[in-house]
Amino acid sequence: MNELIDKNLFTLFEGLQDNVAVLFGEFVADAQALAAIFMLLYFGVESFKMMTGDKKLEIIPLLRPFALGLVLMFWTPFVQVISYPGQVLTQHSKDMFYDQIDEVENLSRMRYALIDSVAQELLATSVEVERAEEEANDKKWYEFNIDFTSIGDKLKGLYVYVVAKIKMMFFNLIEFIVVTLWQACVYFVFFLQIIFTGILVMLGPISFAFSVLPAFREAYVQWIARFVSVSLYSCIAYIVLSISLAIMQYGLQNEIDILNYALSNEAAFLMYVGMTSGGVNSFILTCVLGALGMLTIPFVSTWIVSTTGVGQAVGGMVGGGAMAAKSIGKS
Repeated sequence: MNELIDKNLFTLFEGLQDNVAVLFGEFVADAQALAAIFMLLYFGVESFKMMTGDKKLEIIPLLRPFALGLVLMFWTPFVQVISYPGQVLTQHSKDMFYDQIDEVENLSRMRYALIDSVAQELLATSVEVERAEEEANDKKWYEFNIDFTSIGDKLKGLYVYVVAKIKMMFFNLIEFIVVTLWQACVYFVFFLQIIFTGILVMLGPISFAFSVLPAFREAYVQWIARFVSVSLYSCIAYIVLSISLAIMQYGLQNEIDILNYALSNEAAFLMYVGMTSGGVNSFILTCVLGALGMLTIPFVSTWIVSTTGVGQAVGGMVGGGAMAAKSIGKS
């Protein structure tokens, strides 16, 4: 595993956003028709109130449906305008992320190379120990009445290499699972942004059309808040990744120093392989914390632009997944 993050997938996500942008105007015509109907109803009710004397003539409230209609007429430019702040912020945080990722991946490659060296030396030593133990226990030696008890006791002491080999294989499997989980959480956030953005943009015109009616007059405001909140996903994601990489860089450097010392000192090597994980878990812990941090992004984005719809949607997805897992476990 030489790459912590596949940067080509980020390029793929940007391409998916462009493909979704083609569908931006899919429901605009329907929304315009609804807005026209709602405007007729609105003007009819307002005119009746003025005719009966229940309400005085007010020009500004009558201009509001026209403003919403203009937004529907120029829907794509409107979406591009409100997307611009999020794109600028995302570019800044993206540059910060790319400044770190190459250095961290180089450290990661060095670490995996050292781990491979440790594994090869451990494998060779364990094979020698197993072969020597088989020879010591071979019945043919007893034909010469030679006592190999002391040699067998020494081999049992060296059997730690054999146990360490199994432990290291298990530890590498756990690390692979954790790193894969971290990558999945990173990609999930960016994919979630594409899905939510596409839904909001394609069905947003319907929200603006209903905003013509007094009962739904704040629908367009809620839509804008949710859209801006979702547009900040990638910006916050790159910030979380940058912080995770900074901590990961520190942990990788420490592990590299420990591995170099273990390979240069036999006693340190024995102590290193004798521990369950080599005594260094900072890389795995950083990946776990980074994965948890990525999953909080839909909720963190609501701190900047207050909205609850997206957070509830993600919470429902997570809750539904948990319930499904419990039902599968019971069955």
